[in-house]
Amino acid sequence: MARRKPKQSFAQGLIASPWYVSVGFAVASLILFKQILPAMWAGNMFLKPLSQAFAAMAWLPAGFFFLLAALAALREFGQRPPANKRVIPPLTPATPRPSAPPPRDVVADAYVPPPTITKPTPPSKPQAWSLALIHSLEWKRFEDVCQQFYQLHGIKSETTPLGPDGGIDIRLYQDDSGKATSIVQCKAWGERYVGVKPVRELLGVMTHEKIPKAFFMTSGKFSDDAKLVASSNHISLIDGAMMLTMIERLPVDAKQQLLEFATRGDYTTPTCPHCGIPMRHVAGKGGRPDFWGCHNYPRCKQTLGMRGG
Repeated sequence: MARRKPKQSFAQGLIASPWYVSVGFAVASLILFKQILPAMWAGNMFLKPLSQAFAAMAWLPAGFFFLLAALAALREFGQRPPANKRVIPPLTPATPRPSAPPPRDVVADAYVPPPTITKPTPPSKPQAWSLALIHSLEWKRFEDVCQQFYQLHGIKSETTPLGPDGGIDIRLYQDDSGKATSIVQCKAWGERYVGVKPVRELLGVMTHEKIPKAFFMTSGKFSDDAKLVASSNHISLIDGAMMLTMIERLPVDAKQQLLEFATRGDYTTPTCPHCGIPMRHVAGKGGRPDFWGCHNYPRCKQTLGMRGG
């Protein structure tokens, strides 16, 4: 017949439990005797003195439970293994070692050098002027090339600073009066046509500045109605093909000097009209076309459309 195990007392059960269980009972007894019972029995003339007596003796049960918590903590501490005691893991069957691979051919083990990676060479700069080169110039480089062209012809000229130019990109000074005698508008639009609207805007600037002569230079071409308005208002139109012809008529040294100036550094990435630094290619989102954006975004929100063919 099986022998029954003796029942544990309440105190023994708390000692066998984690120490914080006894701490919980101690705190609960304090709250019960010092707060809950006095609040519940405050209106009863018989129970109120009893609750006051319980509140005065509340530390007795709380101390009893704190003592049990200390004993439980000592029990747990005594059951821990020493820190320097080495725990030996259970033995596991050894995994058989794989058999050695068969000897390989000595020639196959010979060192094979990695393949040589040839870096693509950047495209060389143009060695001569062409219409394709004029089409590829970004807007600021195109303006500067036009200004340098007049300088090489001995005509004093200056470009307007960055920002709104009022429809004037270059001012020409052909006498000693110190006042501009002609103005130049430049459009680096690749191979696109310049319509009549920009020509009429240049005519309005001429009237406002009281300048009788103007030049309109573009890398592309002019529409027929633009040519009609220009011919009757002292505006000389210079398209990409005519500009190439004019450059080819320069002396050899001057033509080479202008070519080196035009192709110095990055001459195809557009310049930010506000900051004066090369812009960056930004991919369009939601089906929108790509565009040029400023590196100083969001401080500068200047954008330019991608040039078409």
